[in-house]
Amino acid sequence: MDLLDKLEAVQRVLRFSDKVRVWVETEHKIYFDDFDNYNVEDYESGYGELADEIIRRGIEEQVLDEEDLDDFS
Repeated sequence: MDLLDKLEAVQRVLRFSDKVRVWVETEHKIYFDDFDNYNVEDYESGYGELADEIIRRGIEEQVLDEEDLDDFS
């Protein structure tokens, strides 16, 4: 299996974890289609920190496996 890039990891968590998706939508007012390859890497004015938190929560919920992730930290 190919490693997931950051956007793919965020999308997978949002697609398969209702808990994380609801948290992002209610707390941050950000939705699945709002994420792109650029803003998930942008820590200044984008969603870099939020994307990292989504991925962390996805790992905790076993939606993602750390071994499948590309090294983007």
